[in-house]
Amino acid sequence: MPPTLRARREAARSASAVMAVVTVHGGGSRFKQEIVAGEHRLTADEPRSSGGDDTGPSPYDLLLAALGT
Repeated sequence: MPPTLRARREAARSASAVMAVVTVHGGGSRFKQEIVAGEHRLTADEPRSSGGDDTGPSPYDLLLAALGT
Protein backbone atom coordinates (compact mmCIF):
# COMPACT_ATOMS: atom_id res chain seq x y z
CA MET A 1 0.00 0.00 0.00
CA PRO A 2 1.55 3.38 -0.95
CA PRO A 3 2.29 5.82 1.87
CA THR A 4 -0.22 8.57 2.52
CA LEU A 5 0.55 12.16 1.67
CA ARG A 6 0.89 12.96 5.38
CA ALA A 7 3.36 10.11 5.91
CA ARG A 8 5.43 11.24 2.91
CA ARG A 9 5.51 14.83 4.22
CA GLU A 10 6.61 13.68 7.67
CA ALA A 11 9.33 11.50 6.14
CA ALA A 12 10.53 14.43 4.01
CA ARG A 13 10.67 16.70 7.08
CA SER A 14 12.66 14.08 9.00
CA ALA A 15 15.07 13.59 6.10
CA SER A 16 15.57 17.31 5.62
CA ALA A 17 16.21 17.78 9.34
CA VAL A 18 18.96 15.16 9.22
CA MET A 19 20.49 16.61 6.06
CA ALA A 20 20.46 20.14 7.47
CA VAL A 21 23.44 19.37 9.73
CA VAL A 22 26.48 20.60 7.83
CA THR A 23 29.77 21.56 9.46
CA VAL A 24 32.84 23.16 7.91
CA HIS A 25 36.24 23.04 9.58
CA GLY A 26 39.30 24.88 8.35
CA GLY A 27 42.68 23.53 9.30
CA GLY A 28 46.16 24.96 9.19
CA SER A 29 46.47 24.31 5.46
CA ARG A 30 45.85 27.67 3.76
CA PHE A 31 42.37 27.46 2.14
CA LYS A 32 41.51 23.77 2.66
CA GLN A 33 38.12 23.15 4.30
CA GLU A 34 36.76 19.84 5.57
CA ILE A 35 32.98 19.64 5.08
CA VAL A 36 30.72 17.13 6.83
CA ALA A 37 27.14 16.89 5.57
CA GLY A 38 25.30 14.14 7.40
CA GLU A 39 27.41 11.03 6.84
CA HIS A 40 29.24 12.50 3.83
CA ARG A 41 32.70 14.06 3.96
CA LEU A 42 34.02 16.50 1.37
CA THR A 43 37.13 18.59 0.97
CA ALA A 44 37.12 22.03 -0.62
CA ASP A 45 40.25 23.94 -1.55
CA GLU A 46 41.44 26.66 -3.86
CA PRO A 47 43.52 25.81 -6.93
CA ARG A 48 47.29 26.30 -6.76
CA SER A 49 46.98 29.33 -9.03
CA SER A 50 44.92 31.02 -6.28
CA GLY A 51 47.22 30.05 -3.41
CA GLY A 52 45.57 26.78 -2.39
CA ASP A 53 46.83 23.21 -2.48
CA ASP A 54 44.17 21.96 -4.96
CA THR A 55 43.13 19.04 -2.68
CA GLY A 56 39.48 19.35 -3.67
CA PRO A 57 37.02 21.35 -5.73
CA SER A 58 36.99 25.11 -5.18
CA PRO A 59 34.07 26.67 -3.30
CA TYR A 60 32.85 28.08 -6.64
CA ASP A 61 32.89 24.58 -8.18
CA LEU A 62 30.87 23.26 -5.24
CA LEU A 63 28.39 26.14 -5.54
CA LEU A 64 27.88 25.45 -9.26
CA ALA A 65 27.45 21.74 -8.54
CA ALA A 66 24.85 22.52 -5.85
CA LEU A 67 22.93 24.79 -8.21
CA GLY A 68 22.97 22.06 -10.84
CA THR A 69 21.49 19.39 -8.58
